[in-house]
Amino acid sequence: ANCVSPGNTYFPGGVWAGIEGGDPDLFATAMGLNPTGRMATAEEIAYAVTMLASPRASFITGTNLVVDGALTRGVQL
Repeated sequence: ANCVSPGNTYFPGGVWAGIEGGDPDLFATAMGLNPTGRMATAEEIAYAVTMLASPRASFITGTNLVVDGALTRGVQL
């Protein structure tokens, strides 16, 4: 089995859109934590899921694909 672990994902109507309007300081802090300076789009997360589910990923097994724009800055072992 494979899984995808997304980082902060921004989309209209989502939790981060609400935080952006309701708590701009928290939103700015969250944006500042990511080295890319932005959050993922829903399409970017969906791409990771569809790639892992595609025939091209037939040799990828037992992995956790972290899609977070380096938010965790971690190395998987």
